[in-house]
Amino acid sequence: MTQQFYVSPEQLMKDRADFARKGIARGRSVVVISCEEGIALVAENPSPSLHKIGEIYDKIAFAAVGKYNEFESLRQAGVRYADVRGYSYDREDVTARGLASVYAQSLGAVFTAEQKPFEVELAVAEVGLTPELDHLYR
Repeated sequence: MTQQFYVSPEQLMKDRADFARKGIARGRSVVVISCEEGIALVAENPSPSLHKIGEIYDKIAFAAVGKYNEFESLRQAGVRYADVRGYSYDREDVTARGLASVYAQSLGAVFTAEQKPFEVELAVAEVGLTPELDHLYR
């Protein structure tokens, strides 16, 4: 009979975090900056069909680094969340903060419960009426 190996929960979480960081590091960078005219999202992307930057809702944008299939599923879930929330309540109730919270919950659940954590890093940006009202979440 083989003996089971014990790995402490702290070591398991550290290994998962290291795995995710290494996957993210292999991706091409995205730059998100707030300026006087709005928010600029810039990405180096040689593929014409794979998009690292996209609009989620009226004033909310999404940028990601890592595995495309993983962040694309998150982007689509964000669009669905924003559409349902805007339709159910009011368009003004859809905020980057709420979307970032949904992403944090989803990524946390995958990180702890799934076999492999997502290898993604996300940025959610919301353009305000003035530059002081712009919001960036990472």
